[in-house]
Amino acid sequence: MEEGKSSKNILIVDDSTLVRLMVKNILKAEGYDVDSASTAEEAMLKVKDRKELFDLVIVDVNLPNQNGFEFIKKLKSKAGYKNIPVMILSGDATAPSITQAIEVGAIEYLIKPFKEDELVKRVVKLIGCIKEEDHYPELKEVLKKEINRAKRSNVNFSLVLAQYEGKIRVEISKVAEQVKNKLRDIDIIFEIDKNTLALVLPITVANGAKIVIKKIKDKLPGKWYFGISIYPDNGKNEEELINFAKEGLMKEISNSKQADK
Repeated sequence: MEEGKSSKNILIVDDSTLVRLMVKNILKAEGYDVDSASTAEEAMLKVKDRKELFDLVIVDVNLPNQNGFEFIKKLKSKAGYKNIPVMILSGDATAPSITQAIEVGAIEYLIKPFKEDELVKRVVKLIGCIKEEDHYPELKEVLKKEINRAKRSNVNFSLVLAQYEGKIRVEISKVAEQVKNKLRDIDIIFEIDKNTLALVLPITVANGAKIVIKKIKDKLPGKWYFGISIYPDNGKNEEELINFAKEGLMKEISNSKQADK
């Protein structure tokens, strides 16, 4: 397992658009480059067309036309892929399915529904970690303080996660500075990573958060997606608030991709 590689490429093969987007967003946030396919046939084309090998392949068992086990057999027969790790991602937790996965060459088996940290832990175990530093720990500290203030005053507040589609061409700090000019003095903006911002909006409910998003959209270059969580309606602590906002973000991305089809 090679640590510190500048990029590591993962292929996720799953016929569920939502699962593909969830896995893609979770792993992209950890610094991995992620490609996806909805069928075994599409996945094999991506493997053939790619000059470099994928570092990891994540496969659902129940794929249309050709199941995941058949795909793994074909993948392992290709030059170079014999020793590339394959992880099964499936809702089938039966012993025969797990046994068959091992027989065809998979070395990890993660059951759906899965937790974000468990997925990341398995991937890191297989191909190492290249995650750049993010600022979620600092955001959690801010949310803790805001929760205490909201409890004392019996008010709401909002958390907004804003994520850029693809790789942003300008520094996120410059974008944050432009957005800050549209916010109130009491509002807080965080740079989470290269393409994600977090806004903490005191004394703000859902409609207020949507108004803020509408105001800042013209300051954001390119295509952005948003997830909102409201204290205490969507979470009683910082972890719940962040997770709810992340789920909203993923749903918006999924709905947008579906609408583009």
